[in-house]
Amino acid sequence: MVLGGARRRINIYFDMARIEGFHLSLTGINRVLAAENINVPVGSIKTGFKDYFVRVPARYKSMEEIRNTVVGYHQKRPVYLKDVASVEDDYESQKSNGWGDGQPGLVTILQKQTGKNTVEVIKRVKNKLMEFEKTLPPDVKINIVMDNSEDILSFIKNLLRTLGWGVLFVVLVTIFFLRRLRTVFIITLIIPFSLIISFVLLYFFGYTINLVSLMALAIAAGMVVDNGIVVLENIIRHVERGSRVKTSAIFGASEMGMAITASTMTTVVVFVPLMFLTGLAGIVFKQLGFVVVVTLLASLLTALILTPMLCSKWIVATREDLKERKGFVGQFYSVTEKWFEAVEETYRRILEWSLTHRKTVIVLALSIFVSSISLVPFLSTSFFPVVDTGEVSIRFRLSEGSRIEETNAVVESILKNIDEVVKPEEIRHSYAMDGETTEGMGVALGFDEGPNVGSISFKLVDRDKRSRTAEDIAALLRAGVEKIPGINRIHVRAESAITSALMGGGKPISLEIQGSNLKENLAFAQEIKTVMKKVPGLVDIELSQKDPRPELWVDVDRRKASELGLNIASIAGTLRNYFYGVEATEFRDAGDRFDIFTRFTEKDKNRLKNLPDVPLFTPDGRLVKLKNIARIVEAEGPIEIERKNRQRIVKVEADTYQRSLGAVTADLRAELATMGTPPGISIGFGGDVEEQKKAFRDLTTLLILGIVLVYMIMASLFGNLRDPFIIMFSVPFAFSGVLYAFFLTETSLGIMSFMGIVMLMGIVVNNAIVLLDYIHLLQKRGEPLFQAVTHAGESRLRPVLMTTLTTFFGLLPMATSERVGAEAWNPLGITMLGGLSVSTLVTLILVPTIYYMFEKKKENKGGTAP
Repeated sequence: MVLGGARRRINIYFDMARIEGFHLSLTGINRVLAAENINVPVGSIKTGFKDYFVRVPARYKSMEEIRNTVVGYHQKRPVYLKDVASVEDDYESQKSNGWGDGQPGLVTILQKQTGKNTVEVIKRVKNKLMEFEKTLPPDVKINIVMDNSEDILSFIKNLLRTLGWGVLFVVLVTIFFLRRLRTVFIITLIIPFSLIISFVLLYFFGYTINLVSLMALAIAAGMVVDNGIVVLENIIRHVERGSRVKTSAIFGASEMGMAITASTMTTVVVFVPLMFLTGLAGIVFKQLGFVVVVTLLASLLTALILTPMLCSKWIVATREDLKERKGFVGQFYSVTEKWFEAVEETYRRILEWSLTHRKTVIVLALSIFVSSISLVPFLSTSFFPVVDTGEVSIRFRLSEGSRIEETNAVVESILKNIDEVVKPEEIRHSYAMDGETTEGMGVALGFDEGPNVGSISFKLVDRDKRSRTAEDIAALLRAGVEKIPGINRIHVRAESAITSALMGGGKPISLEIQGSNLKENLAFAQEIKTVMKKVPGLVDIELSQKDPRPELWVDVDRRKASELGLNIASIAGTLRNYFYGVEATEFRDAGDRFDIFTRFTEKDKNRLKNLPDVPLFTPDGRLVKLKNIARIVEAEGPIEIERKNRQRIVKVEADTYQRSLGAVTADLRAELATMGTPPGISIGFGGDVEEQKKAFRDLTTLLILGIVLVYMIMASLFGNLRDPFIIMFSVPFAFSGVLYAFFLTETSLGIMSFMGIVMLMGIVVNNAIVLLDYIHLLQKRGEPLFQAVTHAGESRLRPVLMTTLTTFFGLLPMATSERVGAEAWNPLGITMLGGLSVSTLVTLILVPTIYYMFEKKKENKGGTAP
């Protein structure tokens, strides 16, 4: 789509008085021009040894030929085209205008085909532009203002950096806990092996490396080593007890095999349903689910096969060997080992106290849960995270019927306002456009069009290079633009192209008023608009129904027209030729084609009193004035009427600023509750509120399904329903951690953070599974209940802390990143960190205590002492 610039055209503008004086019809002149401008083969002549091809080459070659075309006769004398019209090699009338960096120019908007890779398409376009720019004059420049691939690549680059930091933190945590370079190397190998398998499957299933897949890898980076850590730690424990290395590798892996398989499957079953999501949630999370599932399954495979094999070959030093080493390694090992033993001893004492003060533990746990629930009224909801990519757009609409010259003046006023508000070091490039495309291409691409419609967009420098956010700059511009007279509606927004594509480019708040009577709908919509102005945080409030357009209706008397041999189609065609114009034929020059366009002169076309006096010609050649067969009525006509479910609908739309979607929606619902709805009219929310409702409904279903599937996996592992029930006590405290994190970081519940909650359902139970499975193993070996619980807690504390901290630090960069695009994945990281932290701390105490309570009750019923 190209806006602005001038397109060559041969303009033939007729003088109304001369046409009428020479008794000529524009329709007849058009036929003459087309008949005189031909190149026709008429046959062949064969004579002698030759075959001559006969042609009539009669195309127009110059403006003079066109001017000298005989278009009729008057009083037996020829009438030339130049006698009744001006013939100029000129340009089309300006229907659209473009500006680049405040200067007049061409604005070109490119839309890739569906299913094609955005980055690859834009790369090829840039290469072509570089070739094309070499052929341009020195004073003509090409500026790329909006480039979706730039944002995509920036997001990917920053997310890759976040992923890299996460992997580094995972390795550092592993080094700190294991303190053996060989064992660290064994665990670290799991990461590339798992990622390689993921990349292979991504390739075969047709996925690409994008924001979603990298986000999935960032999530999985801290989790892929969990299985390996549990297996490795158990193998080392066997070695330190004196077992042979190969025997320790076999028994250490087999003892933990069922537990890590179950813990992995509890996570996988939460992500598998993501691959079957539909709607917007499916677009965002389908690939995420796939990547996490294949990565975790790959990590399980490497933990059960690769880790024991490498341990049997590389582990040679026992704990005593490490303690006896001199230098930094031996000293570091001794100090950290004492610290770990002190932590394990402290935890054992806390666990012993908890088992003897079970009611106190339950009360404390309930207090934590209830206190987190009490934070709910202070939290808010949103839909998709607002990402500051530095893109700001201003769209406006003047009163219907406004000329494009008026729109041009408003565009230039806004450009001046941008120069005043935005500092030179903050802005990169800008573009502006107004008017309409010839074939309505702008409407097809989602743009508003018309001579009274204008749009200005600009790109700011990266967020880390400016002190103000894009939303703050947009708010300042809104305040200035609202003061410009003549603007009927305005939309100022700072939104990335990616978010705009997902959301459809509409406003987040949209109230839909449905009813059969359009006037009643509009009246009620105006009342709602007044109410919405009272709600803090709502800006750019407008009605979707455009104002009526001023029109002149030609009311033809059908009987009179019929008596003269005229019909509505012939009358309308003649009037269209007079006032809009017709492409009569084409002019060819240097291989290009240019329209030969016929119409009245600007002076005759734009004079209102000429409309009733225009000449019409009957089939028998008589001249009739339009006013003799029709009357001219001044009226108004709707530009468009929206419908939904076959009902006429009017939308009241608004943007949000400095308040979350959930907060303004709650206030708006409260205001609407005080209003009465007229009979025959219904109100409903659309826009982001409706999409949020659909996405939250799908994710809620997914959350419930995830909990059920996790419970089923654990029930199959433990062979009973009681132990999974005990482990599920970890889940409520994941919610508690999420609520605390939301409150402390001022994060709202949106589609990304909700996804984090769903993921937590399969992650927070893993530690409890490992802990409970080891308690069962010790009980089978004959240890009393109390000793089995405390011994298992002390023995499993180190792998539990390692797996928790690797996941925690793997997600930490995702939660704390401040780079461009980080707003998209920050809520997910914050949600998972909060839920994982609180759930782990509570699980280490609460789950063993509850298990002890159930087991003790069971033993007491059996008549045995604990």
